Amino acid sequence: MPPASLFLRALNREATERPPVWLMRQAGRYMASYRELKAQHGFLGLCRSPELACTVTMQPIDAFDPDAAIIFADILLPAEPMGFTVDFDPGPKIGGKVRSRSDVEALRSFDPYVKLDYLYQALRLTRAELSRRDPSKALLGFAGAPWTMACYLVEQGPFKHFQGTQVFAANEPLAAELLLDSLTDVLTTYLLAQLECGADAVQLFDSWGGNLSLEDYRRWSLPYNQRIIQAVQRTGGKIILYSSGSAHLLPALAESGADAISIDWRLPIADAQRHLRGRAAVQGNMDPTHLFRQSEDVATEVRAMIRSIPEPHGYIANLGHGILPTTPPEHVQTFIETVKEGWQR
Repeated sequence: MPPASLFLRALNREATERPPVWLMRQAGRYMASYRELKAQHGFLGLCRSPELACTVTMQPIDAFDPDAAIIFADILLPAEPMGFTVDFDPGPKIGGKVRSRSDVEALRSFDPYVKLDYLYQALRLTRAELSRRDPSKALLGFAGAPWTMACYLVEQGPFKHFQGTQVFAANEPLAAELLLDSLTDVLTTYLLAQLECGADAVQLFDSWGGNLSLEDYRRWSLPYNQRIIQAVQRTGGKIILYSSGSAHLLPALAESGADAISIDWRLPIADAQRHLRGRAAVQGNMDPTHLFRQSEDVATEVRAMIRSIPEPHGYIANLGHGILPTTPPEHVQTFIETVKEGWQR
């Protein structure tokens, strides 16, 4: 069987002997081994060192044996070569303002292979490490979606509901369109390079798309996401689209063309599968707070999630959002091991 066969077969909406499983933000804060490295090198220091980024990416693979690794990075990394300052202390801090069309026109274009070479080196190292240890594991790259990136670049903190970005789009629609066009071009190149450097698939995080109404989403997010998705697929690449709080957006998500739609706990998996009608795989969707329950309760809930799925075609087990920093690692192990029990009813 080809490398990463279980994950890719599910992404291709094929029946699998069990669901593949991984967790958003699985490489990071809840692991003591990660916290030790971060204390020594800082968050951006880890991102900018290919060797350390590879090490952090592999930590949950070695500890919990999920079916996919997601490269250690951050969605804001492309903002820096565009002309913004980016820091994490501990959350994201961005310097530079987007308030007008002239601000957008001043944004820099860049060659990701030059300005973000550390990420591509990390992907190559991780691809080689996975091939050496277990070639059945998939490697995922990722990026923020244009609307979500715009939310950070327009608001620049404190980050809550991003109403300011919606106000900017309403008051400066031409500038907003130009910003989203520019981000779409940057992010397309960024993701295609990740696939060229060893990623089996990529995930597009439209984390703040759920703040939009369905009508606004169709204007300010969907068409830009579709451009990225189509560009990835033209190369033969696979792409997952994630948006938190997006139950009301399901009609638009179904039109995105993504190979998989990643959903949160507010949308039942069965409802998503029925609405998508086989047009995309479904990924998700356990509430990350439920990993704080007793281990036996975590296992019970995972089994209930699996039983709720009408068809074992095109399903990838995951959380409905990133894993929380204080999550007990042993409950991560329970989550993954219980998914691996398979399609038990």
